[in-house]
Amino acid sequence: MTSITPADAGEQKDKKDIAKGAGANFAGFIVRLGSRLPFLFLAVALFGNELYGRYNYTITTIEIAAAFATFGLKRSLFKFIHDREYSKEYSPEQVILTALCWSLMVGSVLVLALILSAETLAAIFDYPQMVDGLVNLAPILLVITSVDVILSGTRATRKMRYEVWSRSIVEPYVLLGAMLVFYFLGYRETGLLMAYAVALFAALLVAIWGALHLFSFRNFVCKPPCFYLIRRIASFSAPTAFHDMALLIFMRMDIFTVKFFFSEAVLGVYTIAQQFATSVEKIYQSFYPILAPVMSKSLINKDYALVERHMIMVSRWILMVQCLIVVWSGFYGEAVITAVANDGTDPNILHVGGIILFLLMVGETINGGFGTSDLPLIYKNPLFNPIISLMMIPLYVGLAWLFTQVLMIDASGVALALMCTYLTMNLIRMMLINHLFGINMWRLKLFKVPFAAMISSGIFYWAKQAIPFDVIHGWGVFLGIPVLILIYVLVLVIAALEPEDKAHLMEKCRRRKAVKA
Repeated sequence: MTSITPADAGEQKDKKDIAKGAGANFAGFIVRLGSRLPFLFLAVALFGNELYGRYNYTITTIEIAAAFATFGLKRSLFKFIHDREYSKEYSPEQVILTALCWSLMVGSVLVLALILSAETLAAIFDYPQMVDGLVNLAPILLVITSVDVILSGTRATRKMRYEVWSRSIVEPYVLLGAMLVFYFLGYRETGLLMAYAVALFAALLVAIWGALHLFSFRNFVCKPPCFYLIRRIASFSAPTAFHDMALLIFMRMDIFTVKFFFSEAVLGVYTIAQQFATSVEKIYQSFYPILAPVMSKSLINKDYALVERHMIMVSRWILMVQCLIVVWSGFYGEAVITAVANDGTDPNILHVGGIILFLLMVGETINGGFGTSDLPLIYKNPLFNPIISLMMIPLYVGLAWLFTQVLMIDASGVALALMCTYLTMNLIRMMLINHLFGINMWRLKLFKVPFAAMISSGIFYWAKQAIPFDVIHGWGVFLGIPVLILIYVLVLVIAALEPEDKAHLMEKCRRRKAVKA
């Protein structure tokens, strides 16, 4: 009989926590999608492509500033809660409260900066319509960063339910309901932005409720923020803060780039495609909240072999889901954009929208499947991440200018530039963690998944030619999509699953049969 060592037991517990936490977050993503799709359809139908584009433009600007105000604490906070150097002296409540105070201090400066620079930003991007919305909504930045920091504290306990409730249930459904209320009250110009603010306040209330359930209210009151701890948190988290801001800038810079080079109508269609592409981004983000606290302990203990196994395991899980959506977008992207956009939208713009959607999906899949490579750098060499991210911004701008202004590619050139930037960034990080820590993500088991996706795309392309009616448009989609999913799953099982994956699935099937018996 094989004995199980404490290390093996710990690794199994980590796997279960990652699977359970990611499962809860992914279920939340599915629930969120149930409100996000109606919101997208209704927002465009009620407010139009232009106002919807303006709404995304405004909140993108605010969220970039909020990413810096959060100061990397969504990931670095776990060090101060788990590391014995700090945990023996500071309670988790004091760490969370101190981090929140620092985040709000930074956020207040950025709110003032946004208000003062609104006219300048409008002049740079030739977008005077954005000024009022940006000035009025700027203070909501403090609510965004408060939600992020408080929920990071709840995730440190490996409890994901409050993150799911706040971000995946309350916020999106309140946003949908508030949008409809404000529209019927006659707020045509500002309804979307007002609904966004109401949804964030609702998310903040749930986050506070979760923190008070997991931690001691007495400790929050009796242990005030510590100035010395603020200095330590600020100095450790600063590189991650610049990394997060730089990452979000070029993840969202495509919005600014499209508006700079193209019309507001093109911006509206681009943001529709981007909203669908966030479905792929959310799959990756489903794992990140639980992966960060689990991996932080292994990184602190310098158990890089365990970190590598966790990273490859999670990357494969992410890619298995993401690649299916990429394949789907390759065949159905234009049909989806056409269904959502306003009647009368130029067919050429709709066709470009389908290409944009596919390229954005591929880019998010690259960043999702291999994006875990930034975690070892955050905890061990935090300066590398912001340096890499800052390098990517001029690269992205240069590529976007090259594709759209030199090669004269339409707005899809902006999405292509983003995809190429994601690819470059993740290649650099993967080579870096291999060099510094011996963490090797260049494993065949990881690349089998995108290979399986390519094979299934070829098979479905042949199948749709053989089927005697159109399975891409109209009622044919009700046959086409299930056939596509079936082909993808079969190819994945045959070509991409490892022996241990198949053994695990067989074991689960046997257990279910035993329970039924």
